[in-house]
Amino acid sequence: MAVSHQSDLVIREDLTPYAGSWVAIRDGKVVASALDAVELRDTPEVREDDVLMPVPDRTDGVYIL
Repeated sequence: MAVSHQSDLVIREDLTPYAGSWVAIRDGKVVASALDAVELRDTPEVREDDVLMPVPDRTDGVYIL
């Protein structure tokens, strides 16, 4: 599997419904989602050059002490 980096990645949709899961992004849109990266990569809709990324859970946050 080749690793590609898209420094100009722009996500054009709300990722809130995917909180706590992984998504595949193509052309700024979610093309697939799964609970983990392995399951996502095995999804037929995912292409080799799609960007895979985790979406933080809604309970995750920044804590300043």
